[in-house]
Amino acid sequence: MVHCTALNYYLPDKVATVADARYATSLLSYYSGQEQSVHPTCIVVPTSAQDVSTAVSILNVGFQANVPGCKFAVRGAGHTPHAGSANIEGGVTIDLQSVNAVTISADKKTVSIGGGNRWGNVYTQLDEQEVVMVGGRVTQVGVGGLLTGGGVSFFSGRYGFACNNIQSYEVVLGNGTIVTASSTKNAPLFRALKGGTNNFGVVTSFTAKLYAQSAFWGGQITQPVTNKEAYFDFLVKFVNSATYDPYAALISVFVWIQGAPAALLQTPTYTDGNATWPPEAFKPLDEMPKLTTTIRKEKLASFTNELGADVVATQGRQSAFLTLSFVNDPEVAADFMAKAWELSNVVAQDLITVAGLVWVTTYQPLPYVLYSKDASANVMGFGRFKDDLINLLFVPTWTLATDTERVYARMRQLEADLVALEKDMGIYNPWIYLNYAAPWQKPIESYGDANVAFLKSVSKQYDPRGVFQKAVPGGFKLGM
Repeated sequence: MVHCTALNYYLPDKVATVADARYATSLLSYYSGQEQSVHPTCIVVPTSAQDVSTAVSILNVGFQANVPGCKFAVRGAGHTPHAGSANIEGGVTIDLQSVNAVTISADKKTVSIGGGNRWGNVYTQLDEQEVVMVGGRVTQVGVGGLLTGGGVSFFSGRYGFACNNIQSYEVVLGNGTIVTASSTKNAPLFRALKGGTNNFGVVTSFTAKLYAQSAFWGGQITQPVTNKEAYFDFLVKFVNSATYDPYAALISVFVWIQGAPAALLQTPTYTDGNATWPPEAFKPLDEMPKLTTTIRKEKLASFTNELGADVVATQGRQSAFLTLSFVNDPEVAADFMAKAWELSNVVAQDLITVAGLVWVTTYQPLPYVLYSKDASANVMGFGRFKDDLINLLFVPTWTLATDTERVYARMRQLEADLVALEKDMGIYNPWIYLNYAAPWQKPIESYGDANVAFLKSVSKQYDPRGVFQKAVPGGFKLGM
């Protein structure tokens, strides 16, 4: 391919083709089997923003409005599971994983992190300085996708979405230009990147706020599935803005293995290092029957590594995401969750012949006091809402690619059933979290018409030839 030849000429030793061991290493580092099965003609491995600029410029030589020079993909960690999200068949993939510098400012107020970082590399260095940034909760997840898609953190109750804590971006635009986007430079682009994902350029560096943080409480509590009714009642009370404790964060996971409900796994964290366990917010949860517990006081990387162990266990398997949001109406939300559990149980049993199936259903708090923090700074559309919300996420994994379409079809039906149930119970909310969305979902549309119009205007301003709409098909596009 002529583009790979040109890339190799201008970026010597930074282009891997199928005969190169680095090619296989890059593919195997994707999270899902679907992404590992996608084969680009070559993979560019830049180490700087200038390398990325060179690559983007070469890939779009002669680009016309509807005739891209070469289709390409951009990947950070490559954690989004569906095929083609951050890889491309027959085109060129830009693998940012070597753009992974972490630079803490002398006053410990900000950190600049390369766009190819994973959270494990960032947090290990921040922990040494007893500071944190608002970022991801799993070691292997990449900073680029999470931060441009929103980003829910252990610290979001105190500081809001991760994207709202970014002070500036270094971005390679579709014409190869390297620009800075901040509240004072390229302000429209700065806002658009807070939820607008990969529609405007390649973010090669993020500068984020830092906060002082000592060791805090966290870990995992394994409970019997028979706790579910008590848990649903607890969650309804927990996700109440009037009483929500900003130091508390929670991920709750129901697990089915080959159609059988196996366990309820709780991941509570409490980021006030001076507190004792259990804090008032988690007392009811901690008092429920438990099978195992790893609750302890540690620094951030310890907890992200613990969650990361689950990723290691599913690395390379077929995988999928599907997400919904619903209003935490105290009159009906617990009943809705019970019915959602039953629907999930039916799906897991319907798919019992899918080889190696592990079906995971996750509940996460999204109270108004969290998502409303500086809501106008991002493009996710939360200014329209006043209700406390709960996020619902499904993450099935399985063994064989031949089962993928069957799993997808059943997930689509589950989505339709749940949306109908939400509407019937009066707790429907249209917002779809982009970082958890299935390939057929439309998270950007869920931001609302005004934000979609704004994102399209930013695309026209900063990418007038539509490089990141037409030449980069992966991810969720603006429909231009």
